[in-house]
Amino acid sequence: MSRSLKFALSGAVIFLLALIIIFGSYAWFLNKQKRVLTGTARPTFPYSDYSLEELNKLYPQYLNVDVKTTRTPEETHKMFVERLKAGDLDGAVECCFAKGDWEGMKAGLARVKAKGELGIMVGDLDTEIKEDFVGDTLATYFYSVIDSDKKLKEYLSFEKNSEGIWLIKSL
Repeated sequence: MSRSLKFALSGAVIFLLALIIIFGSYAWFLNKQKRVLTGTARPTFPYSDYSLEELNKLYPQYLNVDVKTTRTPEETHKMFVERLKAGDLDGAVECCFAKGDWEGMKAGLARVKAKGELGIMVGDLDTEIKEDFVGDTLATYFYSVIDSDKKLKEYLSFEKNSEGIWLIKSL
């Protein structure tokens, strides 16, 4: 092989390697920028990915996970039943349900009262509730009801708010 041919081949190989490095770096940069935009990588060079622990701190999976409990589901249930016994439907709803659920629950309790079944409802609810599932922000409790000589399990769902108060999600 002549010297000029070796030189041309060496130049072509170096040129191809330079192109591969340039385009590879550009592809790496674009990929890292996508990860920065989605919030899974640091916005500073070398754009390293966040660890799973760092991601959990930055983007918690559930709201209110780290909020300290100030009122338990049992306490909320007790307050709800006491206010229902007193006939304070608005107070029962406002103390124990999320604000967005107030209108629907007030209307539902008013229908129960209009049918004359509020006493039955209070009688059913005025019992000990037992844990079925308790998570960081969601909980399910059950209580027993006797209907037509059959013992039934009824469920209450609770959700913790940003103040650490467990509110009734559903009856």
